[in-house]
Amino acid sequence: MKTKITKVVALFTTLAIIFSCTEDMEYRDTAVSPVNQLYEPISGKSVELVASATASLFFEWEAAKAEDSGSPLYEIVFDKEGGNFSNPLYKVLSDNNGARNYATISHKTLNKIGAAAGLNSGETGTIIWTVIASRGLSTAMSNVSHKLTITRMLGFAEVPSQLFLTGEATEGGSDISQAVPCSSPEQETFEIFTRLKGGKSYKLVDKTNDNANYFYIDGNRIVEGEGETTVEKDGIYRITMDFSIASVSIQEVKSVGVFFCPSNKVIFELSYKGNGIFEGEGKVTFKQESWGKDQRYKLLMSYSDKDMYWGTLNDVDSSPNGAGQEDSYYFIKEYGINEGSEPQWNHKWKFDNQFDGSMTKVTVKFNGANYTHFVSLGDGVSPEEPETTPKNLFLTGEASEGGNDISKAVQYNKLGEGIFEIFTRLQGGKTYKMASSQEADAKFFYIEDGEIKSGDGITTVEKDGIYRIKVDFSNKSVITKEIKSMGLWHCWDRNVLLELPYIGNGVFEGTGTISPSNNDNRYKLLMVYADDSELIWGTKNDTDVVPGANPDPSYFYIMETNDNAEAGQWERKWKFNDGIIGNNTKVRVIFTGENYTHSIEPVN
Repeated sequence: MKTKITKVVALFTTLAIIFSCTEDMEYRDTAVSPVNQLYEPISGKSVELVASATASLFFEWEAAKAEDSGSPLYEIVFDKEGGNFSNPLYKVLSDNNGARNYATISHKTLNKIGAAAGLNSGETGTIIWTVIASRGLSTAMSNVSHKLTITRMLGFAEVPSQLFLTGEATEGGSDISQAVPCSSPEQETFEIFTRLKGGKSYKLVDKTNDNANYFYIDGNRIVEGEGETTVEKDGIYRITMDFSIASVSIQEVKSVGVFFCPSNKVIFELSYKGNGIFEGEGKVTFKQESWGKDQRYKLLMSYSDKDMYWGTLNDVDSSPNGAGQEDSYYFIKEYGINEGSEPQWNHKWKFDNQFDGSMTKVTVKFNGANYTHFVSLGDGVSPEEPETTPKNLFLTGEASEGGNDISKAVQYNKLGEGIFEIFTRLQGGKTYKMASSQEADAKFFYIEDGEIKSGDGITTVEKDGIYRIKVDFSNKSVITKEIKSMGLWHCWDRNVLLELPYIGNGVFEGTGTISPSNNDNRYKLLMVYADDSELIWGTKNDTDVVPGANPDPSYFYIMETNDNAEAGQWERKWKFNDGIIGNNTKVRVIFTGENYTHSIEPVN
């Protein structure tokens, strides 16, 4: 009984507190002023809408004022000409989720507004717009409005409910029953990630039988009919088709990789398997930090013209905790490479603990209702130790001089058993790897944290440059040095008389007049690395004579010396032939083959 009385007293005490609030504690909403001026677009402006993903129109207005000096939020509202906005056609938040007194509205959105106003495809008409300012629950509509005349895009009145790719260029071939289905990421839009054969034709159909309606792509537009389309070369392509504006975007996908956030790089690539699926495996090693192990990752897709991240659709911040393959935890969404304040860490997932130190398989599916991916234990051999020491070694990949075509891979020089070296140009930010041969069945190797790893991993350098790369499989070591310059170095003057630019395939070459002091004919070669350290290359055979008219090729063999440009002034030098000094001369240094060598000869 005592307990019940206590509870009743407590209840009445609480109610008394609530109902005894002073006027100062009463809720009072913050008033906001209406927008008094609309700046852009000026009233009466005419815009012909175009089918481009980047086409947009800029809207701007005078800022409203809130009673509490806070920042109002804004919505642009559209209506038919003659309307009063009581039942608007469309509303759009201003930029930054309504916080800015301006907005960038895409032509695609304006096209939808035109349709809502009753305009047909390609038709011109006038709509009106104004701005609503709000603060809390208070809203204020501007007392001014502007007219905007738009010409709608030539979209399709009837959009197919499904879409397929068929034809000789496609994965399904010319048999329409094997046509490849497209996904539909949003209403009236279709998209597909697929392999296409260069020079072969493909077309679009809405059914996989003889009753199909046909469409084709003409430039950046969709056209109804039985025309055909081609791509120039074999490749993996992302094709996005928006039937509401009859527009098409085609992007070549160069690579997809697993981006490990702590390393800020791709740790292994995924191969295209068909039907919009990319899959690959590699070793995952979490990064040890003072607070624990970092296991965050996302995906990096490289197109022919840009890179984009694919990260979590739902911005999760936990491990999967047993989530299945179809779980929304794994759903993916595309993001800009520089999006957000911390692009390296935004929109990431976390590997489950079981993958630390293990071969890990990642499968990405760009098909179905939701783009997604899944992580599982891999089947391959750990790349910690190279499986074998290759007899020969080649450099291949987008960053290399030979590009992605492995038959054009650039060969390393073999210095000894399992020791290879190459002088080559690399493109910054692009990927490369090493191969045991120039054949399709080559074994691959890559560099990670200064060590050789076996498998389909990839390597990058930060910037374009000429690099000297030395690989030693006996201890898995790799030394990479950027070369800043190469030149003909005169012993007497102790300076470079002729710069030798890199011309490709391990060759440096320059032409010019050689005019040393004192007509002294002794010279060596000077290589300067990016860190400004210097290396002298001198004669391998330590000769002290001029080469003469028909020298033995070994006279010109070169070797690096322990001397720098300030020491060993006269050791391991060559001598010019008569006729070199004062005349136009070509000097070539060749870092290929069993013996590095050079040539020096007058030119007309």
